[in-house]
Amino acid sequence: MPFDELRTSDGGARQGGADLWCTYAAVRALTWLGEKPSFPDETARFLLASRNSDGGYAWQKGLNSDAWATYYCTQALNDLSVEIPGREELERWLATTRTTSGGFAMTPGQQADVWATYYATRTHAEILGTEVPQPEELRLWLSGLQRPDGGLGWYPGAGESDVRACYYAATAWRVSFGDEPTPWHTDSLIRWLGDRQTPAGGFVFDEASREADLWATFRAVRALAALGEKPGRETDCHDWIVSRQPVSGSFTRWDDYPHADVWAAFSAVGALATLGRAPSDPSTVVAFLKKCELPQGGFTYRRIAAAGDSLATAALLLINEDAGESEVSEELARWLQEAHLPYEGGVMYMPGRGAEVRCTLWAVSALSTTGRRQLDPDRLVAWLRLLQNTDGGFGYWHGRASDMVATASALDVLAAIGSPANVLDTVALRTFVDSCRSDVGFRYSPDAAVTAASTAQALRVLHRLGSHEGLEEEQGGAGRLLSLYASRLGGYGATPRAVPDLVSTYQVVLTQQTLGLPVEQPTLDRFINRLRLSDGTFAWSPLGRHSGGPLAAALGTLLARNSPLPALNL
Repeated sequence: MPFDELRTSDGGARQGGADLWCTYAAVRALTWLGEKPSFPDETARFLLASRNSDGGYAWQKGLNSDAWATYYCTQALNDLSVEIPGREELERWLATTRTTSGGFAMTPGQQADVWATYYATRTHAEILGTEVPQPEELRLWLSGLQRPDGGLGWYPGAGESDVRACYYAATAWRVSFGDEPTPWHTDSLIRWLGDRQTPAGGFVFDEASREADLWATFRAVRALAALGEKPGRETDCHDWIVSRQPVSGSFTRWDDYPHADVWAAFSAVGALATLGRAPSDPSTVVAFLKKCELPQGGFTYRRIAAAGDSLATAALLLINEDAGESEVSEELARWLQEAHLPYEGGVMYMPGRGAEVRCTLWAVSALSTTGRRQLDPDRLVAWLRLLQNTDGGFGYWHGRASDMVATASALDVLAAIGSPANVLDTVALRTFVDSCRSDVGFRYSPDAAVTAASTAQALRVLHRLGSHEGLEEEQGGAGRLLSLYASRLGGYGATPRAVPDLVSTYQVVLTQQTLGLPVEQPTLDRFINRLRLSDGTFAWSPLGRHSGGPLAAALGTLLARNSPLPALNL
């Protein structure tokens, strides 16, 4: 089976290499415990490899910069006492994420959300040592986050309050304005946070949640600290956190969840430090974290042999469909089914962190394509309804500003489970898609660039909403619009006359099939053959003659089959 070396002992598969999110959490937790990684130089090189020429950092090498990755990379490098390169470029890039509303966006062109505003303000204060430009605009934006229930939302006008939003906003205020009084009704905010503490002592994220969560507890404790307060039942809170660490082990995130992971360790150590405490046995936490460390640098979220992720697992299940290895396929499918944990409505990239709509789509599509038992559709629908932003679109995870990839993924999930689009606010959905429209296609977000992928995804969304017919009069029709991105080399490029790439091509062909448009199979086959490598894997681009790993292999293999494509978005 291809990529058999990436199979994990828990039945799943991993992409190989370290993960940025895990690396930041592990380095930060070790720093709090007075320790360093075993391979600090290698970890620094891993982090620096994510730096782009624009001065920002990406989740993985080759992707676009975003505020999330930039914060994680620079904070971890700072903890490792590594000089941050290109500070002027970093500051210039950070300025491109500032919005006219006063907050910060995760990527240039998106709307502001409190996740990105937190990352950007901390990068300004703690990495660059600079004040946020136009501070009055930031004050105004932050002041608009308080909701009628007293809590804080993800952005002004958000539909629900969340302890994470409270923490991010309160911390953004403190790093930007110091001890100045906050702009919110503080007593109401503190009361709302206090009401999230469960009888057991831990905290939940919001009013609808019932299961105490270590991440929620960490964020609630930190939010209260930023407001000059402690949990109302501090001893119960401490005892619940400590109870998450079994004898001779590290921390687990929920009461009935048996697996220790890096994020749980990070949350527990951080929460205890905020309460002026420490783990009862710090050495076991350090030992666990170092078992998650890769010799080539960086960390995974569990022991390396058991660190499966939903994207790689779904990819291998799809690749393996015709390989006749049913036992392996059953294990991969079971991993995806079990990754739909009872604590989250969607599927997480790595079990133990927050659910993401793109990862959920890969899991749903892989299970559907291979005829396996599907995830609980009622839970998926309820989660997607919660995820929909007030502008009508969707972000990668709860509270993220809307983008076309996540929005298309939400509609693609509904289609895969046989649920109609009208379980969502379809009027608002159309409004978001229209806000991304341009003369030559559709943008990733309202003020971002137009690409072939975002155009294909928007056309698919409109089709699922029953709006495709309107495109026949506008811009010469959907087929002609997609043809703008066709390459003479075969396949499709991200922009007109660009070198064709696998992601853009997959999105265009998927949309052509969905809309019943003709697919030029001979030119597509020619392009796929340019990407196919001697070992049977695929490159992302004909210019890069090295394997793109299991995700590229899944897209290439599926395109080469000349059969209906499952919806897979990146």
